[in-house]
Amino acid sequence: MLTNPSSSSAVDWQTSQSLARQLVQAIALPVDLKSRPLHHFESGRTLVKTGDVVARLPFVMSGRLNAVVHISGTQSGQIVPIAFGSGEIALLSFLFNRLPSGSDLVASQASAIQWIPIDEVESALLNDPQLMAVLVRFLGLRLREGQVRERAASARSVLTRLSASLSRILAVLPARPDARLLIHATHEQLASSCGVSRPKASLALKKMERDGIVLLGRKWIEVLDATALRTLSA
Repeated sequence: MLTNPSSSSAVDWQTSQSLARQLVQAIALPVDLKSRPLHHFESGRTLVKTGDVVARLPFVMSGRLNAVVHISGTQSGQIVPIAFGSGEIALLSFLFNRLPSGSDLVASQASAIQWIPIDEVESALLNDPQLMAVLVRFLGLRLREGQVRERAASARSVLTRLSASLSRILAVLPARPDARLLIHATHEQLASSCGVSRPKASLALKKMERDGIVLLGRKWIEVLDATALRTLSA
């Protein structure tokens, strides 16, 4: 997902989401997705650590996973170039190689996943040239998303980065019967999602609350003015 989508990059993001779902639908039968057990992870849980040798990929049934890259010179030393939401397989750099993971994979929301062996995913792709072409297109778009976010990460203010992170969450937030825009996350989780320190994230959130953009609660944030939030993220 993008930090600051322009009209063209927003189209890229929508296209990559569509391609991600095409991939899942195409490999669901060959990897017997329906029969795989469901695993639940609380927000903040690390599923994969940098340096791990990965033999299976998580399919996200619900929630959100962040790929967290540790880079010196950024606030708190990390950025989140890619996030995976409901209906996506967390495709990082594990396919067709056995290299260690180059990032942490962290549940940024309470998540439910199914594990799929990488060998089975690779087999499904190799047996379907059209599906392989979809994968190449998808990974190309995701690479561009990651580059955009990495370039932007160090140049933007804490307030802008935080509002962009909240806007990304809003984009995939399920609708509530009462129409409230309620995000269940702590200040620490939000700080981690956009690569800033917790104290700076808290200061930015309090400013947004004073400006009437959000309402802060215990482990939740209600967005009161989504338009103003998107303006800040730009």
